[in-house]
Amino acid sequence: MTCLWMFIFMVKGFPAGEYTTIGGNAAAMGLTSVATGDHWSLFNNPAGIGWLTHYSAGTYYENRFLVKELGIKAVGIVLPFRPGTVGVTFLHYGFSLYNEMKTGIVVGRKFGNHFSAGVQIDYLRIHQGDDLGNRNLFTFGIGLQYKVNSHLSLGMHLYNPVPFHISPDEKERMIPLLRLGLSWNPSEQLISNLEISKDDQSTPSFKGGLEYHIVKPLSIRVGLMTNPAIFTFGFGLEFGGLTFDFASSYHPVLGYSPQVSLIYTLKN
Repeated sequence: MTCLWMFIFMVKGFPAGEYTTIGGNAAAMGLTSVATGDHWSLFNNPAGIGWLTHYSAGTYYENRFLVKELGIKAVGIVLPFRPGTVGVTFLHYGFSLYNEMKTGIVVGRKFGNHFSAGVQIDYLRIHQGDDLGNRNLFTFGIGLQYKVNSHLSLGMHLYNPVPFHISPDEKERMIPLLRLGLSWNPSEQLISNLEISKDDQSTPSFKGGLEYHIVKPLSIRVGLMTNPAIFTFGFGLEFGGLTFDFASSYHPVLGYSPQVSLIYTLKN
């Protein structure tokens, strides 16, 4: 158990409360998501839900590096209202000795046909075993998206803009993260995403992904990212209001991290 505990903190992948990409489609495209508007914008950029007009519910699971103790589980619900769209999120990471639970409220609204803005407010509970106690705090994120035309969209997402302290130790704090990107779909069959993300503790990470619609229900996806160097791939299936996405990332040292997500959309 001690070795497992040490391994988890070595490869955890993100410090307490840090942003992580959610959704099988984004995971397969190099973890790019900031300029797209879909169900998983609930977690990835609150501005994205401002474009949504249908009720939807989705669930997501990631088996990071094939270690169940590093598993990430997430659930999200989208509720379109006037004048904006509201979402509810839940995310769980970890196991009995260390885990994080995050619940949030997301609000997004479009302004005209080109601009959308959103905000998310998250409550984070960090549980530590061995009588280390629990930590509870709030954080938030803001997002913007701009549709230049029917083929090109730009996005910005700032998460943890205020570096709240997780403990009395000044070094243990939430890490601000800025993400900028674009999504370009030159045709109905092809989508390409580019993204850059930067926090205040590491060098920038560059990400890119492609999605190609082979036939109407089937899409295939590939992607790459730097810092760390990761290759991603996957596919999506859509039947009526049901969407299933599978993805996996590959780290050259730590191996594979499969992800799956399922969305049900109530269409009129």
